[in-house]
Amino acid sequence: MEQKMYMISDAAKQVEVESHVLRYWEDELELPIKRNKLGHRYYTQDDVNRLKRVKTMKEQGFQLKAIRKALKQEIEGSQDEVQDGMSERQGESTEAQERNEVAVSKKEAGMIRRETAPAREREEKAYRLQILLRNMIVDTIKEENEIFCEQIKESVLKELDYQFRLQTEREEERENERIKREEEHFRQIDELIREKAGKKEKRKKHSFF
Repeated sequence: MEQKMYMISDAAKQVEVESHVLRYWEDELELPIKRNKLGHRYYTQDDVNRLKRVKTMKEQGFQLKAIRKALKQEIEGSQDEVQDGMSERQGESTEAQERNEVAVSKKEAGMIRRETAPAREREEKAYRLQILLRNMIVDTIKEENEIFCEQIKESVLKELDYQFRLQTEREEERENERIKREEEHFRQIDELIREKAGKKEKRKKHSFF
């Protein structure tokens, strides 16, 4: 029966982690994840189950180095099981297989127990530092964006104020020109009135003589 294959997004949902976590574990744990003709990762049910065990061990506080050793032994053990199955068909006893599986499990457990608390603490500190740096970067970008927006706002307000003052000055200049023209017009009218009044006065004087 053909085994079901999962794309990375489906596998990530089953393991309950992000897709980039699976890619990171694949690199760090040297997992033999297969790829299709297009180069895309695909996961078997065995791969998904193995990744679930990785997540469980991570949650228990084990370092990736210890998990990698355990998985390597598990993969080698799986290959040995295939060989043992072939030998069994040739007459190898089931009891010998069970002893081999027990020996492998004990060896895996021994490697995991050898992981020290200081090593786990260093990994936790490195993780906390990574989170802290990421938060600092996010805060810095946010602050820079706020400063940039404030600078744009100030520039726009200054430009609007300048344009408003320039418009006001132009209107004042036009108003002053209009007032000057009106004053000149009234002055000329006043001069004409005075000039006509003076001529009438002269004619009256001449008429008396």
